[in-house]
Amino acid sequence: MILRTLRLRAAVLAAALALPIALASCNRSSTGPSARDLDELFRAKTAWSAQALPSYTLMVRPACFCGSQTIRATVVDGIVTSRVFVETGEPVPDALFRSVESVDAMLATLERALREDVPEFRATYDARGVPLTAYIDWYANAIDDEFGWGMVEITPTP
Repeated sequence: MILRTLRLRAAVLAAALALPIALASCNRSSTGPSARDLDELFRAKTAWSAQALPSYTLMVRPACFCGSQTIRATVVDGIVTSRVFVETGEPVPDALFRSVESVDAMLATLERALREDVPEFRATYDARGVPLTAYIDWYANAIDDEFGWGMVEITPTP
């Protein structure tokens, strides 16, 4: 029964991450991180760094079993200055969703997952190095530890 529940939850999370966006890179492994995952993350970090985009607004939908909403985060000169839930306009509580508040935070989360050799890892990136989607199962035998996101949009700001 537990295995069936885990599979159902994984299917729900996978469906939540299926956004209609063009993906420049894809890794559909159903196992832990691979050398390809490390290579793709390195290329994404390199591409993002080359963008030299210090100010932008992003909208991202975290995917977890905590009923998350779309978040709009504003980054000015590399510093997150605002985080609000799009649907309500309410500020995102300080302790929540720090791992998706900026592209740098997302890349750091993915790097941490690879460093910790998580049981399941998937990530996709666009040509700029922006992590478009992610799915991380942090612990093999735990329930509700999975986390991921789907990028809705990212807009440079002056």
